[in-house]
Amino acid sequence: MQIRAASIGEAVPAESFDAVIHSAFESAVNMRLISEDRLITLLISDRYKLPQGIHIKQSDIPLQALKPGRRAACRGGILRFDTSPLSIDLRGTSVWECGVANLMMDMNLPSAQQAWSTTWDLLNRRQRQTNCDIIADDLFRLQAGSVLGERISRPVMQLVASTDVFHVQKTLLAAEDMIGLGPGVTPSGDDILIGFLAGLWGLSGQHPKRHSFIRSFGEGILQIAQRTNEISRTYLFHATRGQFSSALSALVENIGTGGEVEKTAQDAMRVGHSSGMDTVTGLLAGLAVWNQATPSYPVYLHEGNH
Repeated sequence: MQIRAASIGEAVPAESFDAVIHSAFESAVNMRLISEDRLITLLISDRYKLPQGIHIKQSDIPLQALKPGRRAACRGGILRFDTSPLSIDLRGTSVWECGVANLMMDMNLPSAQQAWSTTWDLLNRRQRQTNCDIIADDLFRLQAGSVLGERISRPVMQLVASTDVFHVQKTLLAAEDMIGLGPGVTPSGDDILIGFLAGLWGLSGQHPKRHSFIRSFGEGILQIAQRTNEISRTYLFHATRGQFSSALSALVENIGTGGEVEKTAQDAMRVGHSSGMDTVTGLLAGLAVWNQATPSYPVYLHEGNH
């Protein structure tokens, strides 16, 4: 049974690669590339895209039949799996590219600040309604929230404060305390860092100092990412290169243009059990640096953390 891919992410080698199935779920299969320490994902979705994703629309494919440990190989643009009749045709498939690094955002614009504030309110409301361990408001108030929230609060505040003044080493020290922290396929600490990097890339524009900081911070992240699991490590790998999911990318763009953010915010927050909300938390923290402090941002994002 051969299926044509609907699209592939920009980080997928389209012509030839060898891989081993890492994990299989109802709507996604992760494959570990033989030649690199990262995963690519075969994903059933008509909207949600990943930089490392091979996207198919057909929903009745039993992906869980692709067992971990089995080999996969792509030759001439056809992806095949050991002991499975399934094959995926990648030839001539459109390539989806994340545009976050090219947005030229200015978070000092009133429209962007209003979109940020609206997203912040939506995020905190949803986190409280779903009884999340991480509540964005509480992260910036010491000794508030859950045990996990209290544990991650100080490094998150340090992350924001050190990035604001371009201090790479202090920022990496904060990130070290976050990597792998929390339960789930992608721990909360990792999700916050991924969102944070999305915010920084969105603000990078034509600012050489910001680009230099992001590159140095990204190199350090890749070193400490060995402390977390392979799925998280892959998302962090792409985040250091300015590559994010379509859901997160759409939200960053809407905030930057001061557009209607409710739908894109809800879409981004819906990913996983709490992963999406944690990532949006990191995004909003990242978008609050390198800007003049104004009443549109919670004051505690800027006060007392330097």
